[in-house]
Amino acid sequence: MTNWPLTTYLLLALGAAVVAILATWAHFRFWTARLSLALDYDVEDVLPTPDGAHIELRRVPRPAERAEAVEAAGLPPVLLVHGLGANHRNQDLHPDWSLARHLAALGRDVWLVTLRSGRLTGWLERRRARFGAMVKHDVPMAVDAILGRTGKPKLDYVGFSMGGMLLYAALGRTVAAEKVRRVVIIGSPGQVRSPTSLVKLIPRGFVPTVPVRSLAQGFAFASEWARTPLHGAFANPRNMAPGVTRLILMNLVRDIPSTLQADFLSWAAGDGEIRVDGERALDGLAGIGIPVLFFAGSADRVAPERAVRHAFEAWGRDRPETPKRMIVLGRDFGQKEDYGHGDLAVGAHVAAEIFEPVARFLGPEEQPEAAGAEAGAEAVEEVLAREPVQAESAEE
Repeated sequence: MTNWPLTTYLLLALGAAVVAILATWAHFRFWTARLSLALDYDVEDVLPTPDGAHIELRRVPRPAERAEAVEAAGLPPVLLVHGLGANHRNQDLHPDWSLARHLAALGRDVWLVTLRSGRLTGWLERRRARFGAMVKHDVPMAVDAILGRTGKPKLDYVGFSMGGMLLYAALGRTVAAEKVRRVVIIGSPGQVRSPTSLVKLIPRGFVPTVPVRSLAQGFAFASEWARTPLHGAFANPRNMAPGVTRLILMNLVRDIPSTLQADFLSWAAGDGEIRVDGERALDGLAGIGIPVLFFAGSADRVAPERAVRHAFEAWGRDRPETPKRMIVLGRDFGQKEDYGHGDLAVGAHVAAEIFEPVARFLGPEEQPEAAGAEAGAEAVEEVLAREPVQAESAEE
């Protein structure tokens, strides 16, 4: 056996480490280039918030001839707001799995916001990524910016998961109800529950920001070769087309800042109610008369149907004439698969089972001015009559 000096072994170990680092870097660069998908936008702006953070606005391209027809019909712009641990790609992942581009292809003026939680470009922005701050600044800023740029008095709002939760807290508080014509809520819980009581023992001030983005991008290449329990926790794998999970992990997933995790943990450790400045967010929905369409996944573990229904019941509670419907998506209700959480945005069958119903609901033919209050009340009664699930098939 060769008796090399210690310095030789150290140099060999250092060389092996350098080779491993370079190989890892090359591997990551290869898969990043292969799985990253850039999409075109007519507008891409970064707007500073009054408290020192930033949001991003993007306008989705649309066919000119259809845009003219939409403008003639007087339809407003549409704002899509993403969920927790995501950016604007939440509802614009790929042209084939994009509610934004589905609506834009019909001529709608579609805008995507990236909230401060989807950017996290520096330490200060991470510290300012609180739920209450996004209710106070991000959502109303996005609404006002879009209305200002389009010259419209109202817009349609589509919230996915946390995007809908933010509207629960903002509507009537930081966003005037008069600025919103119609609302679509997709998988947005009205309560935050934990499967274990141990959540009460987690100190809020010591919750770390987990590098979810880096982990997701590093695992993206193998995500459809090696299944983990997380696959089933965040989506129904049977309801995901090949290649979509990789695109999600590379283009959509973002870190969840510790401050925002602390907000959710505080609700889960208490009674589950969403609170901002000590006030229950859902209490403000009782007097809301804006027409709304709710979607919930029958197999959603992140936002269970009962948690979404909690917000549905609160919406317009004091105004029974409010037009509202709730659709639970699952095989028992006529869909091809039971929906989890992530597949509510990018599932294999979303175009027919979610995008089309959303487009119809946001269209002119179902405006409450034309349908009248009685039709709205009938829609409420039709849903409530189906206790305990309070749902109907998307195909009805």
